[in-house]
Amino acid sequence: MIFDTLNNLPNYLGISRNLDTAIEYIMARDIATLPEGRTRVDGDAVVAEVRTLTPQSGEKVDFACHEGRLTLLTDLAGSEMFEVSLGDFAVKKPAGEDVPAYGSAPTSAAGMLCEGRFALFLAGEPYKTGIKAQGCGKVKQAAFLIALDEDGDGQETEA
Repeated sequence: MIFDTLNNLPNYLGISRNLDTAIEYIMARDIATLPEGRTRVDGDAVVAEVRTLTPQSGEKVDFACHEGRLTLLTDLAGSEMFEVSLGDFAVKKPAGEDVPAYGSAPTSAAGMLCEGRFALFLAGEPYKTGIKAQGCGKVKQAAFLIALDEDGDGQETEA
């Protein structure tokens, strides 16, 4: 996981082609104006999903795990907590097409997202978001789902 400010996004150019596409897209526009729902940035390789949610207590939120995608998450309005698993991931609901696996993990590290900050979760890294932060209400969240790059042999490579 990478946790940083959006102003520092250009520092992460060159990690992967699809991540570069997402970074360039984010830096070239006011992403706070993205419509609710799904926006294709680069076909299925980079997709933005914007939604408004009411954060819940951490016990009510399962960990998600995308095997074939990076997830770059930022809050467009409001604040929320997130957690990243530090242990084994126990799958409760297997992944489907374009849907992450959901489950639990015994230990985690936490952080807080807000406007101007982002978290980049790696492929296969269990994380959970939408956790209530003290004094915060609804959150408008943008998740950029970024496919792993394919190398010249058609094999996926991770950032």
